[in-house]
Amino acid sequence: MDIVFLGPPCGASAEGARGTASRLLAQALRHRGHAVLLLEQALSGGAWLEGEPFFAPYLNVADLHARFRSRVRRADLVLVDADVPRVAEVGRWATDTARGLTVCWDRDTPRTLRQRHPEDASRMTPEQLAAYHLCLCSCGGPVPVRLEREWGVARARAFPPGVHPEHFAPRPQQGMRWDLGHLGPLSPERRALLGPLLLGAARDWPEGRFVLAGGMSVVDAAWASNVTRQAAPASRERPDFHAAQRFTLALSRAEHSPGPHLFEAAACGAALICDPWPGLEDLFSLGEEVVVARTAKDVLLYLREMPEADRLQLGARARERVLAEHTVAHRALALERYAHEAVRGASAGAPVRVPNPLERSLN
Repeated sequence: MDIVFLGPPCGASAEGARGTASRLLAQALRHRGHAVLLLEQALSGGAWLEGEPFFAPYLNVADLHARFRSRVRRADLVLVDADVPRVAEVGRWATDTARGLTVCWDRDTPRTLRQRHPEDASRMTPEQLAAYHLCLCSCGGPVPVRLEREWGVARARAFPPGVHPEHFAPRPQQGMRWDLGHLGPLSPERRALLGPLLLGAARDWPEGRFVLAGGMSVVDAAWASNVTRQAAPASRERPDFHAAQRFTLALSRAEHSPGPHLFEAAACGAALICDPWPGLEDLFSLGEEVVVARTAKDVLLYLREMPEADRLQLGARARERVLAEHTVAHRALALERYAHEAVRGASAGAPVRVPNPLERSLN
């Protein structure tokens, strides 16, 4: 397929630029044989991929229209990341211009649903998603069905994060520093899960060692002294961070969405303790690849009574599942399958009308 991908701008680090979700997916699609043009808004301090023929920066929507209108118009598939700056404006231009299949990749669909009527163009509304032929959701469960039934989205499909397995490989477990750790933004809503699980376990087991890494928006001086607080490690340092823990607490986000580091931790071979949420069983085998805890008592049962051999096996099986189903390469395959479904009209409803080249490429 001829694919145009509008992705969010990256940070200033060239190393980080190559590891962004949009660039990894673009590369995976290229490895599948597709022609991909990745467009990112040129922000001050952004890191560009010098010498990469599939990448081009743009200034604004007017610049997109002037320089890339014909390419978008003739593309078989136009993919818009919901995190692009002024996504409502960019998405409206893309869906009005494209003649082929239009796809929105929303990497935080619960946030979109919570902000139904944003005051500016930094977020799109669920209603605006209806302009696309296909919406890729960050989570499964009831969310895709809700988008289709309540907001008129033609097709919504689960599209959780994928990982690059070479970036997140297990490290030798030498000198364990913590019994349980959690990596992620410590938002008020996350506190509701941390309280009864990690923080409660720390209070009930003073001899245990715990760590919280991430944004400290809800630091509480009353937290137990055996809870270490630190900044989130850089991407390249996360395998070592997980290797220093006996268990990793992987918490969900709102609306049954996997947390941002679930698949990364599993790829590192971490022994995962998860809160229960609908859809988790579709990603991992409960009890075999991850274990579930509802209370601090559940957490402490795993920390203090699970045999070491079983703990290591738990992490190894989680990594095996990631390698089998949850890499960026698997997400590229899923996008192909969803595009085929949209063109053929495999789901209920009339088939999407797109140019013949896409149908030929999917035959």
